[in-house]
This record gives sequence, structure tokens and C-alpha cells, in this order.
Amino acid sequence: MSVQFVIVGAPRTGSTLLVKTLNTLDDVRCHGELLGVNGVRGYEDGFDPANASQAQRDARMTRLFEQRRADPLGFIQQALSSDCAATGFKALYAALQHPDWQAVVDDLLSRSTRFVHLLRNNELRRYVSEQILLAGGPIHSGAGGRSEQSVSVHIDIDAFASAREAMRNEAQQVRERLAGCPLLELDYEALSRDTAGTVAGVCRFLGVQVEPRAIVPALRKVGAADLRAVVSNYDELLASEVTRELLLAD
Repeated sequence: MSVQFVIVGAPRTGSTLLVKTLNTLDDVRCHGELLGVNGVRGYEDGFDPANASQAQRDARMTRLFEQRRADPLGFIQQALSSDCAATGFKALYAALQHPDWQAVVDDLLSRSTRFVHLLRNNELRRYVSEQILLAGGPIHSGAGGRSEQSVSVHIDIDAFASAREAMRNEAQQVRERLAGCPLLELDYEALSRDTAGTVAGVCRFLGVQVEPRAIVPALRKVGAADLRAVVSNYDELLASEVTRELLLAD
């Protein structure tokens, strides 16, 4: 029987990199956001969107959405049924706490589902990345993100502090919800710095033996490495006790 797993975390914590890199391995299948509020994203069933028409993509999206709406629990159970050694999907914090999916979450918790909890140590960079995304800027190489895109965002320090507190609370709520379940916590920084080694560790947690040298990152990072290039009020953040340490951390 395939080991079943769920990758959980906040937006901009490396979940897409982890999902896509896992999907390069023969013994692992990892779906995208199956419990997204606005639809089903990244369902791995062999469909090739690059070679499909817009009408075909729309029809498939509608079909998957309707299947999930009609029977959420059955939809997830079907998605996790495969001949791979490990099969899973990605769920953001909001999905785990959404009232529509509690029967699904309860079912996952009642079985030997394994959970990978993604965190990002530099909360300011996560927040900046999210603001750039909302402004229409770079995402990642697999979604057409381009490092030469010029996007500048203004960071409201109070808004960041509030978002950071909310994110910490959500992370703790997830830990409490998953208490007693097989749980692996890993951080974005390690995943980004050593993708192959970190993914190999995830595979070991899932009971799949893969040598790091056999793993090739499925995405490359895009966008500015220096926050001065994308944060319009960098000096204000540098002067604030709330953001200074995180701003200079890397």
C-alpha cells in the first residue's frame, strides 16, 4: 500500500518546489492544491496542459471541481490511491482549517498519514515574496517567473507584524491539530539551499530511498536576491526594530 502524505504550510514557503521535485522521482506522486478554495490545482493524472487547448483545460478544471464538490472525501481518497511507494498532496494552512474539509482532515488524521510541515525562518522575506506575488511579480521558473521583471513593493511594518503573528498562530494550530501524527518539519531555507539533500530527507521520512545525487531541483528561484531592489521603503525597514534583524539575516 502506498504511503500517504500531505505537505502543509503557508504560502511562499517552498511547497511548489518540493511538490515538483518529488514528482521527478519514479516512486513518488505528489498532487498540488487539491483543497484550494477556488478549485483543484496540480492534480497528477497524466494530463499535459502544455499540449491541451484552453477548452480542454477549462473542461478538466470544471470536472475536477465538480467531483470534489460532490464527494470531497472520496475525491481525496481516489487521488491518494496509486501504485507509487508514496502518494500525497499539498494543503495550505487555510485548507486544513476550512469547515468544508474537516471530514477529509479527520479521515487523514485517523489513518497513518504522514505530514511534512514547511516553515520559513525569515518571515520578512516570506511576506515580501507574498506582496511581490500579489503585485504580479515573479513566482518561480515553472510559472513563467522572470528574474528581470521589475517589481517594487512598499512594506507596511505594522501589517507585516500582524501577518507574522497570525502566521505563527496558524503554524501552532497546525502542530496541535497534527499532534500524534508522523510529522517532519523542515524550513524553506534548507530546501532552497540544498534542495537535493532536503528532498532526499523527505523521501526517507516517506519510506522511499533515493540518493541525493539522483535528485534534480525542478524549479529555480527568480526575482531579486537583494531586498533593496524590490522594497521601496528599505531604509524604513532597516531603521525598525521589528524588521531590521530579519532584513539583514541573509
